[in-house]
Amino acid sequence: MLSLLQDILFPSRCAGCGAAVGSHQNYLCPPCTARIKVLSDTCPVCSTPLNGSRCTVCDERHWYISKNITLSDYSGIMKSVICKMKFDRIRALHAALGTLALQELARRSVPADIITWVPMSLQKRWDRGFNQSELISKFISKKIEIPCRQLLKERPGTRAQRKLGLRDRFINSLNRYEAAGPGSIPGRRVLIIDDVYTTGATINECARQLLLAGADRVFSLTIARTDTKRLEKF
Repeated sequence: MLSLLQDILFPSRCAGCGAAVGSHQNYLCPPCTARIKVLSDTCPVCSTPLNGSRCTVCDERHWYISKNITLSDYSGIMKSVICKMKFDRIRALHAALGTLALQELARRSVPADIITWVPMSLQKRWDRGFNQSELISKFISKKIEIPCRQLLKERPGTRAQRKLGLRDRFINSLNRYEAAGPGSIPGRRVLIIDDVYTTGATINECARQLLLAGADRVFSLTIARTDTKRLEKF
């Protein structure tokens, strides 16, 4: 009854197509959900598109993540969902993205003991009102009953990644983060969650810091992957 009343008083629209949806559908209708294409034919370690049999990301640098899973490309319905969650502040979309993530985690079988997320600066979190990766992490944690803790924090005064090229992103990421819950890390297999994967620089540095703090292994799950070709102009 409460859900029905909410739908009458505060009708919601699908983040993908704009059609009316019930509150229980988390702002994403079934047809749009079905249109989100799960990635295939990617690197088994970092989920980057393969150039033949060779990966241009984890083959060319020290890769600290045992396995990264990326769900989909950052385009179409997926891009619309992530943008509406982050910039229109539709928090409920974290459940739709978390549900997609759970399906892929079940298929890929990641042996994690604890879940965490890529942190953001206090100012950015204050401006947005939430960290979308944290919301998705806690949703997944509740569903699969694996503890979720903040294990990392962003150091103050770091430069934003958004306008940097491929090489500079890896340089800028060095020491950008530090362990925030070291007592929970030693000997643990950590799953770290982030929303958008561009070069892998951010999650790779997060993994490095977790391993330095004593983690046994680090796995990651990223919701969507952007096209790195746009970075070649920088």
